[in-house]
Amino acid sequence: MAISIPTTKLALAALGSILLLAGCPKKQELTPPPPPLRPEPEPVAEQQKPAVAKDCEPIDDKSAPKAFTFGERAITEAQRHTEEARDRLKLAEGAEVDRPLREAYTTDAVKGLITALAADPYNVNAHYLLAATYARIGRKQCAVNLLTRMLEMRAHPSKKADVDANLDKLLGRKQPLDANFADMRRDPSFRTLIQKMCEGTNDPNCVYGAQRDNRER
Repeated sequence: MAISIPTTKLALAALGSILLLAGCPKKQELTPPPPPLRPEPEPVAEQQKPAVAKDCEPIDDKSAPKAFTFGERAITEAQRHTEEARDRLKLAEGAEVDRPLREAYTTDAVKGLITALAADPYNVNAHYLLAATYARIGRKQCAVNLLTRMLEMRAHPSKKADVDANLDKLLGRKQPLDANFADMRRDPSFRTLIQKMCEGTNDPNCVYGAQRDNRER
């Protein structure tokens, strides 16, 4: 049977289309780009807790601090730091002051008093103010250490008046007892120290500082 020309042309056209399609590569799908390189996140450091101030170690009554000559003492500077610290402590006692601000004032005062004693280790007022501040914030042994050193200075004629004036506050002689030391009144080491302060005096108020009060009668 003879093949018609039109049919042959159609067959050839179809074959050409197939060959054309077979020879052309398929359209490739676009792949998404890789994610950008990012540095590994740094490990988050654990938040360090603020260091809790520890109490002082007891001092040996027989040990004496290094003696300073008059030329080594910055007396005026120590007095200035002491008065500035006293002002900070007064601000901390204000009724309108909130707790964070009160603590900030107290911290500044402590730093100032430590600076004062570094400038002049024989500043009696700085000893007492720092002892009272430590007593109020619960660092009892630090307070006892400072009062011990202050009591040792009473033997020097140039310091006796200042020491006795501060002891009057602590012992409540002719004035109310210093409330800063209220939590220490029953502490054995504090009572022992008070007894040393009372030696050589017949003042009946002195024994109150040694804790012979109505609660023990």
